[in-house]
Amino acid sequence: MALGVSHDVVASAESMLADAYELVLSGWCQGASAQDEVGRSVEPASAFARRWSAPGALERIWRRSDDSQGSALEAYERASLALAATVRDVPQRWNDAQERRLDEVLDALAVAIDKVRSELFFAD
Repeated sequence: MALGVSHDVVASAESMLADAYELVLSGWCQGASAQDEVGRSVEPASAFARRWSAPGALERIWRRSDDSQGSALEAYERASLALAATVRDVPQRWNDAQERRLDEVLDALAVAIDKVRSELFFAD
């Protein structure tokens, strides 16, 4: 694979994006990375978080991983880059756009999974 990206990192990045998709599907928010049940802003990894932005959900998955500093960090970075490449913007700003809809956010996370799989994404 280009740039020496291991299969495990790619698989982990795919898994993170798939898990982020499920979190957003269970509860999506705008204007914060994550919100509690009454809409207050909380850290994405908080036990009180009930809704997430797309990048907030991805951060939660990474921060709650067993290895948030090692290969999980590399996978998180790959997943974040794929999401940014998909939305062609800063993911939080894109997520928070007033016209943004949940189905668009879910579609972007699904496309980001495909980008992580693509060797073209990692090529120079």
